[in-house]
Formats: sequence, C-alpha cells, structure tokens
Amino acid sequence: MRNAAAVAVALLSLPAWIAQATPASDAAFEAGAALMTQKRYAEAAEKFQEVVASDPNNDLGWYQLASAHRKAERCDRAVPAYRRYMDLVTNMPDPYYGLGLCLVKTGDKAGALASLKHFVAVAPRPKSKVWIDHAASVIEELTAPPKPAGGLVDAAVKPTPPSPAAPAYLEAQLLRDRGHIEEAIVKFKQAIAQDPRHAAARTALGELLLKIRRDDEAIVVLRAAVDKNPTYALAWYDLAFGLRARGQHAAAVDAYEHYIKLKPGDPDPYYGLGRSLQHLGRTGDARRAFETYLSLEKRPGEQRWVESAEAQIRTLTAAK
Repeated sequence: MRNAAAVAVALLSLPAWIAQATPASDAAFEAGAALMTQKRYAEAAEKFQEVVASDPNNDLGWYQLASAHRKAERCDRAVPAYRRYMDLVTNMPDPYYGLGLCLVKTGDKAGALASLKHFVAVAPRPKSKVWIDHAASVIEELTAPPKPAGGLVDAAVKPTPPSPAAPAYLEAQLLRDRGHIEEAIVKFKQAIAQDPRHAAARTALGELLLKIRRDDEAIVVLRAAVDKNPTYALAWYDLAFGLRARGQHAAAVDAYEHYIKLKPGDPDPYYGLGRSLQHLGRTGDARRAFETYLSLEKRPGEQRWVESAEAQIRTLTAAK
C-alpha cells in the first residue's frame, strides 16, 4: 500500500519474490480494457490496479492504469503509473504525452513542458500528428504571456519564463528512466542548483534516492523540498516514508500530518501514520489512524494493506 501519486516509492514495499500474471489478472486486464471502451475509467483503473498488483512487471498494465487514471481526472495517481511504465519500457514516446498533460494538472509546469517537448521531439510522424499538434498547443499555452480578463494581452505583463532547470530536469528524468542512476542523480542536483525552488526536481531526486536505499540522503533532499515548497504534498509523503524507514517515527508522524492537511481524502498516509504511532506507543492514535485508513481505502489492489491494517487493529485492541 502506497500513495498512487508515488509509485516509485511503492516499489520498495513489494515482496522479494516477483509476482506473475495469473488467469485472474489476465481476466482483470480484459475487464479493464472493456471498461475503457465504455468510458468507465475509474472502474477500469481498479481492474488494471489488480493486474499490476499481481504482476508488477506488466508494462502494459501500468500504461493502461496510467491512462485510466488520467481519463478519470485522477492525475495524481496517473503520474506515478506513467513513471513505472517508463521504468519498464525506456524508449517509447507515448507516455510522455499523457504524463505531460497530467503534470499540467498537478501544477508541475516545468515537468509538463519537459515531458511534452520530449514527446514532440521523438514521436513518430505522421502517425502521431494529432497528438503532436495537441502537445504543441499545450506547450504554447504554457509558455504564452498571461491575458487580462478582457482577453487582450497587456503589454506591461511579462510572461513567466520557464524554469532554468527545465533542460537538466528533463535530462535527469530520461537518465533515470533508462537506468543510468548515478548520472541521473548528478543531473537532478544540477537542476536544483539552477532553480532551488524546483520542488518537482527535489522530490524526484528524493524518490530516486529512496528507491536505491540511500535513505539518509533522501531525507536531506526531501526536507529541503518541503522547506522551500511547504505546499508540495508529494514531498511531504516521501519524506514521511523515508523517516519511517529510518525509524525516525516522531518526525515521520509530523510529515504524515502535513501531507494529510494537503490531501485529507487520500487513504495511504494513514497506514504509515498508524505504524509510526504504534512504534511511539501511542496506541489509541495508532488505532484511529488504521481505522481511518480502512474507512477510506476502496481500491481492490490494496487488499494486502487492508488486511495488514486490520491485523494491526486486532493487535492494538488485544494489548489495550
């Protein structure tokens, strides 16, 4: 169980064995595809979540999950699914289009521009002309000067320039997606040096460091991310995860609570919050956190974590 807005971190929670496709997951994929044709995107996403839970290396499952989330207007969940697909398939242009559109909606303008520009540069022509044209129009909108209410451009209003970190940030993402981890780390750091307020670059670097188990470095990076951009929710979640992984439970509780203030309807932080509260001996608070998690968690693919939360509540009740 992890925030769908942070699937890269979620990979840390997978068991050592690698799950495989099963007849049940194949059936879930077919059901998801059928729901997509009916434009029942939220339901389709639940089916594709079952697929990737059963087989974490099912690249097409991740792509369809990302697409279903995007079409269901749940871009915070689509972004990490696109990134997981890109971890598995490193040379396809398609995910950069959907990822870019979702990054626009999640407020990561620099990331959106980088992703959409990459798509325009590498997508095959004329096969992808419709999508290339749309991506180009979005890029134009993102880089255009703001307009006053009357619709005319005010000559006195200057357009907001793209972040100077955008090229390095894009290159870092590409290096990461192609498995060049150390080179990606260097580029992420370069992007941060060029734009210290680039929350997406700091958070992406923190996630990458968590993924390769360099938790102490990740905590430093993510702490700086929330110091610079305290409303950037994903950085708070990743920071909480890293702190809990290092046994810094009091600090993890604080980070989880910051995230919850920004994303109160997300079930995921309540599980980690419950575990940290449990370690701190705050039995009643831990039980309430697990109960909140169970009241919010409705995704079929998260059954493992639902059962774990139920088990923790039984343990806490028995120890009362």
